[in-house]
Amino acid sequence: MPTSNVITPEEFRVLLPQICDERTSNDDRGWTPENPLYAHCAVVSLVAQDLFGGELLRASLLPYPEFAHMGSHYWNQLPDGNGIDFTYPQFFGRRPPLVGKLKSREYVLYDPKTKAPRQIMGRYKLLALRLASIRSGGNLLFDDPIYQACFSAAIESPCQKMKFGCVITHNGSVVYQGANKTIPELCSMCGPKCIRFSITSRTESMLGACGHAEEWGMWDLVFRKTPLDECELYVAGFYLDGLPWIKKASEHTCLRCAVQMHNAHLKAIHVPVVDRWQSITTKEALETARAYATKEKTV
Repeated sequence: MPTSNVITPEEFRVLLPQICDERTSNDDRGWTPENPLYAHCAVVSLVAQDLFGGELLRASLLPYPEFAHMGSHYWNQLPDGNGIDFTYPQFFGRRPPLVGKLKSREYVLYDPKTKAPRQIMGRYKLLALRLASIRSGGNLLFDDPIYQACFSAAIESPCQKMKFGCVITHNGSVVYQGANKTIPELCSMCGPKCIRFSITSRTESMLGACGHAEEWGMWDLVFRKTPLDECELYVAGFYLDGLPWIKKASEHTCLRCAVQMHNAHLKAIHVPVVDRWQSITTKEALETARAYATKEKTV
């Protein structure tokens, strides 16, 4: 399922002033429309890494009095080794001669001691959501709170193939929000490259080391004794660069999850079709997923 809307670094540069504002800035009081990229270096570098790969570079600004109040600066090192600074314009041509050190995404997004998300996580998700919406032609799904929640969950998925976000509601209230993620006991199957890339069978490749978003959600509710037959499940897929996987018909493609959802007697399953959620029964999910497993249909 290749991404059909590839973006270049220059196109990304052009879009940045449209999606950056005080809500995505690390200094909302210092941000101005005249300097839209101000205090956006880390969050923009994270989104750029999603798009182009490579590494994150960080350097201290403390030795430079004019910019010491900013603390530090992040930019990107592309896979070919070349550096690229997408927020360079915030310096108005006076960017210091910085020498960067490699920093991991985990360092930027999570507290190393508590493993809790840092404050930047919310800004990163918002910026990524805005970019995905623009690249999707302003798809109305991006205005939907549940779809936004699916995106927010999916963006934290470590999956190397595709990210999925799941929201489950009970009597109209959200009771679960999560993504597909590695099963700790099987993590050796994930690195450095996920074992599923070497499995040609679609049905067998559904195994691997990843717990699917729907599975994590249903089991979470089982342990909380929430009646699944009173629940509705929403699931949405996203490519690694944040673009949405929009279905053309109401269907489910994963037999592994369809079986469990059918056995759980879920009230309804909702999938994104074109520009809105559409619901299917667990029986319909089972039937359409079977067609993909037997190769009667292909993704």
